[in-house]
Amino acid sequence: MTGPAQQAHVLVIDDVESFCAETRLTLESAGFRASMCTSPKRAVALIDEQNFDLVITTLVMREMSGFDVIRGVCGRGNSTPIIMVTGYGTELSATEAIRLGASDYLNKPISSAELVARAKKVLRTPDGNAKPEEAFQLAELVSQDPAMKEVFETVRKIARTDSRVLIEGETGTGKQLVARAIHAFSARGSEPLVELNCAAIPDTLLESELFGHEKGAFTGAAARWVGRFEEAGRGTLFLDEIGEMGYAVQSKLLQVLQDGTFIRVGGKGTQRSEARIIAATNRDLQKDVEEGRFRADLFYRLNVISMFIPPLVERPGDIPLLANLFLKRFASAERPARRFTAEALEVLKHYRWPGNVRELENVVERIAVLHPDEQIGVAALPERIRRADQTSPTIPAARICGFKAAKTQFELDWLRTILQASQGNMAEAARRAGMDRAQFFRMVKRHDLAPAGGRYSRHARSVDDSSTR
Repeated sequence: MTGPAQQAHVLVIDDVESFCAETRLTLESAGFRASMCTSPKRAVALIDEQNFDLVITTLVMREMSGFDVIRGVCGRGNSTPIIMVTGYGTELSATEAIRLGASDYLNKPISSAELVARAKKVLRTPDGNAKPEEAFQLAELVSQDPAMKEVFETVRKIARTDSRVLIEGETGTGKQLVARAIHAFSARGSEPLVELNCAAIPDTLLESELFGHEKGAFTGAAARWVGRFEEAGRGTLFLDEIGEMGYAVQSKLLQVLQDGTFIRVGGKGTQRSEARIIAATNRDLQKDVEEGRFRADLFYRLNVISMFIPPLVERPGDIPLLANLFLKRFASAERPARRFTAEALEVLKHYRWPGNVRELENVVERIAVLHPDEQIGVAALPERIRRADQTSPTIPAARICGFKAAKTQFELDWLRTILQASQGNMAEAARRAGMDRAQFFRMVKRHDLAPAGGRYSRHARSVDDSSTR
């Protein structure tokens, strides 16, 4: 869609005629062309016959569901963007709609202004409030950082497989959301996604939580308990903070990964699991293996595909993007959407965010609830964030340059230091960097680094750097 909103032709689908008529009126008042169809089956055929720019469908309909509408449209190779609107939505149905090919998902009640704004965003009209072109989204994840774009691309690739995945990264970086995206985009997306935080359950109970137990297996076991493996069935089991799992339970988990079988606590019969395993950790499991805190054989079973989620401090461009998204999320009738001033966003970017995206979300929620003004300035930010900005080290005048150039120079210095400390061993350097090997290799290649006299320098096209001369 390249023309203005007034030229966009929207098809509204619902078997409730009043909803269709009301939505059509809203869209036409905003300058769109709008048509309505109360038969979803007829609508799918209509989309093939006519050139619509946007489809808006509800989820629950008698003839066929909104999911079936999306399948019918996308399954025929039609790329018309689709917005799903429903009063019966859950987080899972939103994820499923996006997985099937919907561009956006809205829960009722929805205001006319929001509906029009979302339509403009999807259509990317010049006067719409679309996300910046450099921003990209995957299920619940959104970013404009190149490293995160690689993560998103990896998710799409590995989702189609049944390989086990180990997600590494600091607390609060979004490892759980990445696991949910892998499940949602996989062939198992319609099966259960079962999540378990290994750090939240004592080792004495973790075995029972994973594998279940029989009645009378231990004091307090008044009935049979179905464990998480059985609950997941043919779906996905996400084991968060797996590095906190005790050695004894690690041995039991290894058995399942080796042959797909386990025994309930206190039981005798062998059970079989067909669940896909995704694990996550904020620890350096390789180091834990070397120091004997984590089983090497279990680590290699889990680490079939590894992914590293960079901390928020390494992707400062995401901070304004996420802060504004969170502000919109916490808006309500009592608390209309606010906006940060440019100065406030700069201060947010200078803070190191030890709690990562989760900390940013909590800070923004507090501001959205307590701040009375439409504009959010520096004074409204928590003191620790303002103080961090005041004490941030300044860049020497000789090194002042654009952000991209500064980032490139930092990456060069950082890569050289790690490679030299690892004596040129790329695998060891990737481990020290806390990165997936392929991702680290690509970064080295991108900077065209090569060993020279025991030091790593760039080829002839390098930036000006006296250390390489």
